[in-house]
Amino acid sequence: MPNRDPFAAILHEARGHVAAGHDPHELEARIRAAGRSVRAQDGVTEAEVDRAERQALRQLERVVAVHRARARIANPPAPPPAPAPSRRAQLRTRPTIGGNMEVRRESSGDTVSLSWDRAAAVVSWEVRFSERADARSDYAVRDTLTLPPETTTVELPLGDRPLRVHLLGRSRDGRLLRRAIVSALTRENWNDRWQRRASAS
Repeated sequence: MPNRDPFAAILHEARGHVAAGHDPHELEARIRAAGRSVRAQDGVTEAEVDRAERQALRQLERVVAVHRARARIANPPAPPPAPAPSRRAQLRTRPTIGGNMEVRRESSGDTVSLSWDRAAAVVSWEVRFSERADARSDYAVRDTLTLPPETTTVELPLGDRPLRVHLLGRSRDGRLLRRAIVSALTRENWNDRWQRRASAS
């Protein structure tokens, strides 16, 4: 297709909105308008434009999902009063990882992402973000994303509180085929060495 720059520019703007803490959802109308503009060009087919527009809308939805996850983690329900943590609980925690698949961390500016390889039998990926108030509290689920099988990366909504990420790859009949769990991630320690656990329970 001669020109997909309008879609790329709008998605770039959407990521900028998320980085600034703004809701990028209204950009969906601009993607559709860009599609109409591209359809008016010579040398393009309806199928090419439809495919590019659908891909741009899926990417925008993932950006919006990250925005929702960040908003929920940034504004969690007030936890009940907890006893003052011990000196040991105040020590910096090290992230841990377990499961039956390899995941990688990637960063670009202030954005940190988790990436992995595609798995042929996986038809959907579930990404679950959980958070706890401190090292002694239980993790509570804050948001869950369902991603298509071709997706191999997700942005992490890191903050000051420890974050746990479940990455679950399921087959067509719902069986769990791939699993990775990364725990105790924060904005401060995500770049530390991740400790490998024998089992991701």
